[in-house]
Amino acid sequence: MDRVSLVNLLIGAVLPLLVAFVSKETWAGWVKGALLAALSAVGGLGAEYVSDPSAFNLTVAGWSAAAAFVLGVAAHFGVYKGTTLQELLAKALYKAPITADADG
Repeated sequence: MDRVSLVNLLIGAVLPLLVAFVSKETWAGWVKGALLAALSAVGGLGAEYVSDPSAFNLTVAGWSAAAAFVLGVAAHFGVYKGTTLQELLAKALYKAPITADADG
């Protein structure tokens, strides 16, 4: 397996954690899925470009993005969903809404 494939697998495995970190718990599942797809596309394009910028192949980049997305979905449902790590990342950027006191 070449270096680019290994990097792409790593990207796919880490993306669900990144989505959990940057999204809010209240966002719909389709929004988080779209965010995962967008990040997978960026990762696939980036991995292909970094491997050899002079021989960039959009087809290979597309397959890399698709593989990263599928691996990301599998990692989310098979490994990370419901774990303490994902819950901590999901709450990392969340700030409780400020409510007015009953007196004021």
